[in-house]
Amino acid sequence: MTKCIGCGIELQNTNINELGYVDDLSKEICTRCFKLANYGEYQKVSLNNTDYNKIIDSVKEESLVVYTSDILSLNLTNITKFKRVLLVITKRDILPKSVKDYKLINYLKTRYPNILDVIIISSIKNYNIDLLYNTIEKLSNNKPVYLVGNTNTGKSTLLNKLIKNYSDGKLKDNITVSMYPSTTLDKVSIKLNDLTIIDTPGLIDDSNIMNYLSSKDLKKITPKKEIKPKSCQINGKGSIIIDNYARIDYETKIQNSMVIYVSNMLNIRFASLKSTHLKQLPNISFNLDEGKDVVIPGLGFIKFVKPISIAIYTLDNVVPFERDNLI
Repeated sequence: MTKCIGCGIELQNTNINELGYVDDLSKEICTRCFKLANYGEYQKVSLNNTDYNKIIDSVKEESLVVYTSDILSLNLTNITKFKRVLLVITKRDILPKSVKDYKLINYLKTRYPNILDVIIISSIKNYNIDLLYNTIEKLSNNKPVYLVGNTNTGKSTLLNKLIKNYSDGKLKDNITVSMYPSTTLDKVSIKLNDLTIIDTPGLIDDSNIMNYLSSKDLKKITPKKEIKPKSCQINGKGSIIIDNYARIDYETKIQNSMVIYVSNMLNIRFASLKSTHLKQLPNISFNLDEGKDVVIPGLGFIKFVKPISIAIYTLDNVVPFERDNLI
């Protein structure tokens, strides 16, 4: 059985409409990956978390799991499935440099005391990649290491960086990378010196806004460089509109402030509660205590300083959630 080196799917040349199609079985990459990598053409897939969980469930209990999560959403819902976890927080380059790594690490270790360690990286900037590689070597126990996480957390980008930095030159960084959900479709095994690293399909977070946007919108909401937080001083009643993706209605009896961490390309503005913009969307209400964030998965998060009552309007099926202030 020959698999695509880009996404891990089994190659076939009998049905052009099915996954894994190639016109010539001697090729190493499927047509879907080729078009995605070279032309940005994305073909949606019919696989779902039922299929992906079968792959995740095959991870051996004694194996090291490198669990990736992007720094904006920090969705760690599935982390408790595994016994030996090295938590890797990706995309450090998009968070302001003023934020200290050790504070983020302490935040996570306090809430997930059973993980082996936390490392914050940027594959784009090559930040802490040596530290990560050395830690993986130390913790692997000479067994296969699994890369696991939700879609769009940077797993395949990280694996390509490891290949580029530490391979003997025979390997190429061919794992297909894109901003689209479900780019990796099956396990992709890479032999990297004494390490065997297995990239797994990203688990689909149905509450993530990225699952419901066009390619144009995805490019807009995906941060490409360091985020410039937007600080908003608020009092009384009103709304803050985050482009065409979210609306925050608030009521506050005392002066309060919110700091918004989203892509710099998004337009953020104040509006009256009487404004109808995005009011047709579903909403979720929060009565927040002091020192809380609200995360809109895939879009970013909003930090609140004092207690506040808010309603967040956003797309169907997107589910904001609250947490303690990350920053």
